[in-house]
Amino acid sequence: MKNRKQSKATRHSLVLIARAWETRWVILLALTYLGSFAWLFTAGTSEDIRPSEILVTPADPEWKGPGQDHWFGTTSTGLDLFNLCRISMAQTIALAALASGLGLGLAFLAVMLFAFDPGEKRFSLMKSFGRIGKLIPCALILLIILAGSGGGIAALVATTALLVAWHIGPTLAVWFEDSENRPDVVSAYVVGLSRSEIVTNRVVPSTLRKMVGVFACLIPQIALLEMGLSYLGFGSERLSIGGLVAYGQEVIIEAPWLAIYPGVFATIVLIVMGVLGWLASRLLKTGRVGRFL
Repeated sequence: MKNRKQSKATRHSLVLIARAWETRWVILLALTYLGSFAWLFTAGTSEDIRPSEILVTPADPEWKGPGQDHWFGTTSTGLDLFNLCRISMAQTIALAALASGLGLGLAFLAVMLFAFDPGEKRFSLMKSFGRIGKLIPCALILLIILAGSGGGIAALVATTALLVAWHIGPTLAVWFEDSENRPDVVSAYVVGLSRSEIVTNRVVPSTLRKMVGVFACLIPQIALLEMGLSYLGFGSERLSIGGLVAYGQEVIIEAPWLAIYPGVFATIVLIVMGVLGWLASRLLKTGRVGRFL
């Protein structure tokens, strides 16, 4: 009996299955990470969540302690604290993800301005920025505080994205240089491929994979920064975990759960996302990246 030749669709399907099996741990980790995002963002948002109306103590407060109906208790206006924690944490994570993505995009664009230059010192300017980068966060944190106190969410996200770009840019430049020393890239130069083809088809894909791991690691760090600013009162008119904790401390004698449970909730969420980000960085072989702030 003659061997039947596999169809083109079958061959492509087998290749996709093989690649999915090779990256099964990355896929599982990504699904877990996205699942944690989905759990936060599916919190009910039908309630009025303006802090100026929620984080107040009326003359006759309606708060209740933790119980079977309300795991974290209720606020002074009778709203479920657990649901408010999910809503506020979702907003914090959304801001952190937006700032991280914009910052990484800016850093990548900055590196691409020099990537096609064949000179050996094409990234010297970015590396010199990296050497003085330890002084920049101090100045940019002041800008973030100013943005949070008067500039609104857009200014806060933009300023944080600039800080991320300044922090990650030199690392991306080092990744580009290291990628060009790989055996497959050196072989591509030997066979006569142009620099644009090599950078576009070989160097950029490997760098983008590593950036995914950096993105996962940055989100909990920036979320912690935003929570600290909101706790100090520099957040705009939005609900935040930091604001909940700050308000809870004002009534910690009458309703201690308002300060304790939001802090415990935020700690658990940040630890989970930090561990998931670390695992993503390990699986994607990101390597050592300096801590943000």
